Amino acid sequence: MSDKFEFIDAEYATSTTNMAEISPVAKMCDWLEVSRSGFYEWRRRPISATARRREDLKLLITKSFEDSDGTYGVAGSPA
Repeated sequence: MSDKFEFIDAEYATSTTNMAEISPVAKMCDWLEVSRSGFYEWRRRPISATARRREDLKLLITKSFEDSDGTYGVAGSPA
């Protein structure tokens, strides 16, 4: 269920920043067969420990990538 809510939230955020035609939350909830009240309840919840850890990991990975001049991962070419 939260995957659908995350999708709705991301689509709504993208459509409002791109000034594109906004597909209302109500329509997206209908299309994905979830309740609007459930979506808004999900948005009001505090971030979970798992989600917080994932955000921390994203920051660490991004920093490592930037610190390595975009070469994070395997160095060199195969022999």
